[in-house]
Amino acid sequence: MPMADVTFATIHVVNGKELGDTPQVFAQPTGKRSPRSGETLILFLELQNAEPATYAEITRIFSEGYWRAPGGLTTAMRLGIKLANDRIVDLNRGMPPSKRILGSLTCAVVNEENVVIAQAGPGIAFACAQSGAFEQLAPGPGTPAIGSSRTVDAIFTNFAWKTGDNFVLSGEGSCSGVSDTLVNTCMRKGDGRLVAGYVNANVKQGKMVGVAFSVAGAASAHATATPPPITVKEPQTEPAVNEAVEPQTASDRAAAPSHALADAGAAASTFIGGAAKSLQRTMGSFGQQLLPASAARSLAAERSRAATFGLAAVAILLPIIVALVVTILYFQFSGLAEKQQLQGQIRRQIEQAKSAPALDKWTNALSLIENYQARYPDETAALLDDQRLAQSQVDTINKVTRVAATAIVDLAATASPRRIAAASLGVYVLDPATNNAEYHVLNIQRNGVTGKPVPLTLAGGGIPAGAPIADVTWATASNGRWHAEGAVLYSKSALYEYSSATGQLIQLNLPSDPAGNPDTIVAGELYNSTAYLLDTGAGQIWRYTLQGNKLARGDAYFRIPNPQVKDCVDIAIDGAVYLVQKNGTVLKFYGRESKPFNINVGSLPQPIGQAIAIELSGPDQNTGNVYIGDASIGAIWQFTKTGDYVRQYRASNDEFVGMQDMSLDPTSNTMYVNTPNKLFSFKIG
Repeated sequence: MPMADVTFATIHVVNGKELGDTPQVFAQPTGKRSPRSGETLILFLELQNAEPATYAEITRIFSEGYWRAPGGLTTAMRLGIKLANDRIVDLNRGMPPSKRILGSLTCAVVNEENVVIAQAGPGIAFACAQSGAFEQLAPGPGTPAIGSSRTVDAIFTNFAWKTGDNFVLSGEGSCSGVSDTLVNTCMRKGDGRLVAGYVNANVKQGKMVGVAFSVAGAASAHATATPPPITVKEPQTEPAVNEAVEPQTASDRAAAPSHALADAGAAASTFIGGAAKSLQRTMGSFGQQLLPASAARSLAAERSRAATFGLAAVAILLPIIVALVVTILYFQFSGLAEKQQLQGQIRRQIEQAKSAPALDKWTNALSLIENYQARYPDETAALLDDQRLAQSQVDTINKVTRVAATAIVDLAATASPRRIAAASLGVYVLDPATNNAEYHVLNIQRNGVTGKPVPLTLAGGGIPAGAPIADVTWATASNGRWHAEGAVLYSKSALYEYSSATGQLIQLNLPSDPAGNPDTIVAGELYNSTAYLLDTGAGQIWRYTLQGNKLARGDAYFRIPNPQVKDCVDIAIDGAVYLVQKNGTVLKFYGRESKPFNINVGSLPQPIGQAIAIELSGPDQNTGNVYIGDASIGAIWQFTKTGDYVRQYRASNDEFVGMQDMSLDPTSNTMYVNTPNKLFSFKIG
């Protein structure tokens, strides 16, 4: 089936400042083997409170639903809209109104005959025919936003397109303070790329975000016929549009159609024909000036002179014509040639890596792919298979295990990094900025939570604001860890013990000691019915043992303050005490004496960047593993108990980048990781 020639580009300008590409825009031509061949899908999303990752997820869901749907075009569009809306509703579940994702979805499908535009929610679209007719498509006031309910209505508009027709997709909140007259004027300046360029260059006040696209003849016919240019006389009452500014961004160049060679061939043919006619006129006039006035010269002499003159003229002017043609073709082909050159370089690098596998070769291939995608963000799919291959090879060599991270809780923004503690049936989450702690009960599959979170509060109210809570750990009677089941929260003046049996939180004051008291508590841990408090201010670990329902007098773990402790961020205990510093260095002590834990930096794929937590598995200091959470690269490093590198765990899409804490549930071998807005889980090997 022939495919219409669709040219598109992003509009993104606020108060005269062009902001480049946006995750709100998506465009995708069909694959040759798709059941919906011959179609191009263009999508614009406007979703308040949505992050780029959310836009990417909704876009993927819509696209997959559309391309795989049976039946007619509008049926497929309805299915894509329904699936996208359902996912947004799921994301909004349990979110406060101010954090919900709401907005509009405006999409267009172009085939060999029609442009069909669908609008769900308060979306906006503009259509400008080659003849100059202009129309704005907008739903009526009060149209419900997508994501507000499971029921979503879509408005469809069908255009039988002609070569040169232009369209713009936007949303109610993405098109503010910009007059329809200005949009109309810009939409009559050329194809989709020029329309976007003129809008980006001429919106001096207000905001315009969207995607402009134009339609021309089918690609199979485009090589022999170039659409006539659009010439429209501008009304004097319309705002002036900067005729000298024709911006072309990287995204515009990336959006150039694959038949650019045919376009250039047609342009070159037109140029050569015009140049030949101009040459003929010029040579005729010039020749008349050279011919003698006498008419008595013989015909043979005239022919000889004319032939000599013609050959000389061709010899002089032909290189000039060739240079002009080469210049035109260079500007036509340079973008496409550059892409082809980069793609060829990538493929050659991959073949070299396949023939002689080595980390540097696969790393170079991956770097080339990432550079290409950064340069041409609209063409990431072209090298997706190569990227996956290169990434998997790099991961294998570096001992990186990619895991499918399950998001089990959505977290609201907070001023301080959260701390978490995994229990056998749930996860405790502490917000140190507010002293609020909650217990999230897991479902049977451990891939989500059930019911509302249980708040941890004192009988008389919340935890005093003057006693900031630094950490939370799971308390259990198993293996003598603590005397009851629940959790313990740590401050420099008290512990707060939560009992899962009674649902109550009680305060256990730390006994004062003339020899020293806690200064700056950053983390805590339980072991053998004793609470350990990591104090970076004093360079010390304080220990408090339970006697009945009270804490006994504390003692210092180190005989004298240890300056290395001042750079530590977390503590873990299996009989030996493990401390991790910000740079990933692990300090191991047993019986107050330092023990070997030597990480061979040369064995690591890269240095540990920003350590934020340490966890242990195994019953003692010789069995099991040590896990270090690295926020900078979103990795969880696994080492033996002596420091030998085992592997990294990373999420499939690097969801752990920026992680704040992690906690291991040894009863199910489940690791929990929290980022600023999500709580994830995955199984460790």
